Amino acid sequence: MYPTLRALSVAFSASFVAWLPFRFSQLRTEATKVISRHGGHVKLRIAILLALVQSTVLFWDAFSRFGADRFFSAIPSVLACIGLCPLLFYEHTKSTRPSDLAVLYLLLTLVPDSVDLGARIHDDGISVGVGLAAASALLKLVLVVIESRGKASILRDERSPEESSGVLSRIFFWWINPILAKGNRNILTGEELPPMGQKLSSELRRQKALQAWDRRAKPEGKMTLPMVLVRSMLPHFLAPIIPRLSLIVFRYSQPVLISTAIRTISKGSSRSTSADYWVVLMAVVVYVGLAVSTALFKHRINRLEVMIRGAVVGLINNKSLSHHSSHYDDGQAVTLMSTDADNVARAASMFHGAWAQAVEVVLGMTMLAREVGWIWPVPLVIIFFCSRMSRYLAKNLQGRQKDWTVATQERLAMTISMLGSMKSLKMLGITPYTETLVQNLRASELSKAMKVRWMMVAYNASANALGIFSPILTFVLYVIVASWNGTALDTETAFTTTALLGLVTHPANMIMTIIPQAIGSLAAFQRIQEYLLQPPRNDQRLDLKQVLINPANTSPAIQVENVTIQPATSASPVLKNISFVVNRGSIVTCAGPVGSGKTLLAKALLGELPPTSGTISVASRRIACCEQSPWLPSGTIREAICGFGRDDPGWYREVIRLCCLGEDLSALPNGDQTLIGSRGLNLSGGQRQRVALARAVYARFQLVLLDDCFSALDGTTEKQIIENLLGPEGLFRNTGTTVFLISNSALHFRLADWLVILGDSEIRYQGTWKNLREDADAKQVLKLDINSEGQNGSAEKQPELDKTVQSQSLKLAEATDDLSRATGDASLYGYYLRAVGARNFFILLSCTFSYSFFVTFPQYWLQKWTEAPVSQTWFYVGGYLILSFLAWAATNGSMWSTHILIAPSSGLELHRRLLSTVIGRAPLLYFSTTDTGVILNRFSQDMRLVDRQLPPAVLAISNQIFKLLVQCVLLFSAQKLMTLTLPICVATVYFVQKIYLRTSRQLRLLDLESQSAVYSSFLESVEGVTTIRAFGWEKQAEQANIRALDKSQKPDYILFCLQQWLGIVLDLMVAAIATGLIALALFLKGTTTAGQIGMALNIVLVANSTLLSLVTSWTNMEISLGAISRLKSLETKTPREDKPDENHTPTGPWPSSGALEFDNVTVAYKQVFSHESIALQNVTLSISAGQQVAVCGRTGSGKSTMLLTLLRLIDVKSGTIKVDGVDLSLVPRSLIRQRCFITVGQEALVLSQASLRFNLDPSASLSDSTIIAALERTNLWRHFSAGSSSAAADPQKPIEASDILDTAIASLPHMSTGQSQLFAVARAILQLQSIRITDKNRPEEPYRDNGTAIAPRQSMPILLLDEATSSLDPESEAAIHTIIREEFTDKGHTVIAITHRLGGLATEKDVSDPKRDVVVLLSRGRVEKFGPVQDILTTQAESSQG
Repeated sequence: MYPTLRALSVAFSASFVAWLPFRFSQLRTEATKVISRHGGHVKLRIAILLALVQSTVLFWDAFSRFGADRFFSAIPSVLACIGLCPLLFYEHTKSTRPSDLAVLYLLLTLVPDSVDLGARIHDDGISVGVGLAAASALLKLVLVVIESRGKASILRDERSPEESSGVLSRIFFWWINPILAKGNRNILTGEELPPMGQKLSSELRRQKALQAWDRRAKPEGKMTLPMVLVRSMLPHFLAPIIPRLSLIVFRYSQPVLISTAIRTISKGSSRSTSADYWVVLMAVVVYVGLAVSTALFKHRINRLEVMIRGAVVGLINNKSLSHHSSHYDDGQAVTLMSTDADNVARAASMFHGAWAQAVEVVLGMTMLAREVGWIWPVPLVIIFFCSRMSRYLAKNLQGRQKDWTVATQERLAMTISMLGSMKSLKMLGITPYTETLVQNLRASELSKAMKVRWMMVAYNASANALGIFSPILTFVLYVIVASWNGTALDTETAFTTTALLGLVTHPANMIMTIIPQAIGSLAAFQRIQEYLLQPPRNDQRLDLKQVLINPANTSPAIQVENVTIQPATSASPVLKNISFVVNRGSIVTCAGPVGSGKTLLAKALLGELPPTSGTISVASRRIACCEQSPWLPSGTIREAICGFGRDDPGWYREVIRLCCLGEDLSALPNGDQTLIGSRGLNLSGGQRQRVALARAVYARFQLVLLDDCFSALDGTTEKQIIENLLGPEGLFRNTGTTVFLISNSALHFRLADWLVILGDSEIRYQGTWKNLREDADAKQVLKLDINSEGQNGSAEKQPELDKTVQSQSLKLAEATDDLSRATGDASLYGYYLRAVGARNFFILLSCTFSYSFFVTFPQYWLQKWTEAPVSQTWFYVGGYLILSFLAWAATNGSMWSTHILIAPSSGLELHRRLLSTVIGRAPLLYFSTTDTGVILNRFSQDMRLVDRQLPPAVLAISNQIFKLLVQCVLLFSAQKLMTLTLPICVATVYFVQKIYLRTSRQLRLLDLESQSAVYSSFLESVEGVTTIRAFGWEKQAEQANIRALDKSQKPDYILFCLQQWLGIVLDLMVAAIATGLIALALFLKGTTTAGQIGMALNIVLVANSTLLSLVTSWTNMEISLGAISRLKSLETKTPREDKPDENHTPTGPWPSSGALEFDNVTVAYKQVFSHESIALQNVTLSISAGQQVAVCGRTGSGKSTMLLTLLRLIDVKSGTIKVDGVDLSLVPRSLIRQRCFITVGQEALVLSQASLRFNLDPSASLSDSTIIAALERTNLWRHFSAGSSSAAADPQKPIEASDILDTAIASLPHMSTGQSQLFAVARAILQLQSIRITDKNRPEEPYRDNGTAIAPRQSMPILLLDEATSSLDPESEAAIHTIIREEFTDKGHTVIAITHRLGGLATEKDVSDPKRDVVVLLSRGRVEKFGPVQDILTTQAESSQG
């Protein structure tokens, strides 16, 4: 033994000396990494002292009587210690981490040195040589301790704890201990987590992946994306190979160890003590090596998964910013970022698992053949039959998995569309129908998932048959052969064979498991690759520097020549052969009727829509644009205005003045630090447009494109902004900025240098405003509107939140929530079990207990078999066979109950609760104070956990608990003295899991919550991609996405490392138990039989994985219960919109006439910490039935608040509102929105993922002919039917009207903003007809009025119009007024129109009725004037002249 260890010491020292020159050459060129005052002199002195001691030992051995061998073996050690001194110095100063080479050398030589010290004591007794050897070993140990400390605190540059830690700290994950301690003392936040290593940086991974993607082989195949990812991180991809090979060696050393231990114990007292020591040493090496190699391999895989995810998300982000803006699909984007990216990241684990497990199967079968002879193919036969199921899965799984993913995408797309339109949904009162629609999509998704789950149940039945039936079938054949040969099954063969079969069947099972997983992963690769290969935006614009300049010496900024524009969904060109020039510094106004192509022309000028023919040339590709529906990222008003530009306080203040935002900001408690909410929800329509306009002005670009950006402004504000920007002394005139303005207001025409008026797919007029006024023929091209100045007023106080207060409130809520999660919450189990169902859960527990018992008990049965006489062989064979069959039936039952009973029922019920809470119960204020990404995370990430992780986690933990109990009973029955260690083991496991669980849960929650930021950042950047590209902000948006991704990757990676810390701790504990078992069996002779030690070691073979799986499953369940925690918290903490006393349902048709009365109404927006913001104050109005009321006022005067109050989206603080004498505060809100009011909002609601029929008739109560008639009434049916015909597979075959109505809006021709408002009017007509049908279906019971019985009347709902014509040309606006008059006003309905200008009413003077038509002027939330239209118009005219 001693010579062998001495030879190892010489080999270690020689290898160290040989490697030194290579390491010195690497360090020589490196710069100094540590702070100058930390020179590492202490360790250098100790190293010099060690070299002196080793030299003295060498000198001593030269004259020792036993020192001849020691002298020659000590020479390499002396040389190594001398070389150690400069190595430590250079490593300390020029490396970011301690010396791995030095620590490994010192550690490896410590074992031989310790044995050598024992030999010296045995040979020499206490002597100088012994003292020197002890000093040498002690100095090496001190150096190992010192050199294993991390260097993070002494480095010049910040590094992650892992990067600056020593090799032992990285192997045993000591560097994560401070995070564990902090997680147990405090609540972890994202800022407290240490940084990841530079090699894991999302930016680096994105750059490498983009470089590899650009150099990809063409044409692309199915493996293009996987090969691109491999090339971008090849060294890291190959890194797991060496630890995985080491794992195979140590894993297959276990059967050899079992065989050796059984054989040694079987010798009894005849064996030598040294043989016992060798067996114990072999056990230590095998089990410790197994723990270390497992941890290293999994850590390499985890790092690789993080890198792959960073690369894949980086590729998707990069593609999204060059993608065609019209091809964007929310559901697809979220699925690519979450489910598909995760599946692709797991592909690395599958690859390395596949080749390694194939090697394990071959190696295991070879070893099995040595034990059982020619019977070794038995497992292969079973594997062959089981592989049939895997082959079937591989053939059919991909299609069904894709169907499941597509169904998930459809549900998420509808959910995103729904969340983005919550205000409109509530105003229209259709949230119950939308809730039902989304829940039906969820049921369809789970129905698709059921097909995949049945396949997985069938697969598991075949895969588990391999591990369960292989031992018994092998033993049956072995017994038959042995009986022929006159032998029996001996203990060594039985338990060694059992161990080998376990080692063989597990990788074989994993290979078959990997096959369907790999198919699903390849499907994810394919979807991402298809997305990456989609054609990018085709920007065909030319640079004016490359085209000929006009000979007239004009300097054009925009030049359009013979351009034809035909979108893909349009049957014919929208614009044909148009040409015009926009000169530098000029202002050009473009006008035209609804659907004439104004917005399409704007998109073409921005490069978003390539022309079918012709050329567009621009002086600059950076264009400051302001769209009809402006994109505003979540954040503060100041951040939205400044965008990604440089902060210039002086210029910022000037922009605020120019865009008339000063008064609005002064009225907001937090000014420009007010949070605007998701999609600007906290701002009014006019405020959103002015913030977007301010962003365009703040950019100071040469070109500015304004697409109808004044439509939501009152007349006074609009006039002032136009004078500030477009007037003779306006900013754009003074700076020579080129402006292309799309508008239908004649107020803008007089300021334009050139007019371009579109109509009938061409330019109807092109020229100056003066020529248009003088030319009688040209004047007929456009009907001019009448602009009246609105009233001055203060900004309407919308529901905003102070940034600081909200941040504090949010952090407090998160900390409280996290604290309850970190300490565990037993109520979560009850909440989840109620969703699962008691019956389903009882079935699962019964099956898992049965499986755990019947799959473990055969070890004990095998021990009794080997100890029984040969005559009882077939009794034990039959018993073993029955136990195996029962185990197989029980595991099938557990899989069936988990995937077929629990997963679908819990998934459907929890989604129903979530949907009901968010859609059916939450007030509008909730959506203005909660980020859309956070809510979306509940529907995507949390539902994914509920569907795919929580049910298997419950199955796994119940399996592992029962299995571990049975294993412990059998293990301690083999060696009863080991029961004394049971309290220590239980205490250790409890302590470890408590520390681990508390921190890991917090990390997982941080991971899930930080993913919300990734989704929000990604969704925002893609929703605003047109604006981002126009401003040239692609790089900045990509950097913002990278920062969000890094923030989300950090807790994910640390959680991975924490899991490996847990794994190595538990593996080392099991190694101690196994070594203790062997040591007790060897040194306490007669206490353990060979059969008992064989059974015990076979149980140890799986006990470490069982113990690790138990803690991991428990943690996974607790982590997955984080989703349940968030869902439960959302359900319990979300305020309820409906109040208990709102239960009065008016009898008979209501409203019966439509009389409306405000009685001293005051409305305030509630703020955090009980602050209130008054929006309407002491409003008293009496509106008679059938009146047409126009509510006017400056932007922010309270107009929209009045409408929201009528619809009960905001509660009154004091006063009452009555309709036909019924107090609205007593009526259910859904009834008010569905029966009392018909609303046409400022932003027309269009759920693009829903059908045309659902968008128009969500209650499904109307016939096709009725819906088509409403579309024809608004001139939209031709638009939809023509587009559907052109998109049909067979254009010659007529399309049924019902097919068009059942088609999703997204698949129909795109509607312009004006057409969307006509669409909203069509929906209002259909809602009225639906109410009429409801009236007819109501029992015709006459009611009494003043004691006189009268016939039942029909309901007369009030029509609410919120800027319904703000984006229409005058002709279309007049058409809508005609429809409203004929369908509502002339039939006696009360109409309340919110408008910022009186022009719409002025155009109808010929049909106005002084008694019927009245105007309410609001200012600062109060009624300033109330009277007939003509009186108010006259007063306005006199005021204007005055």
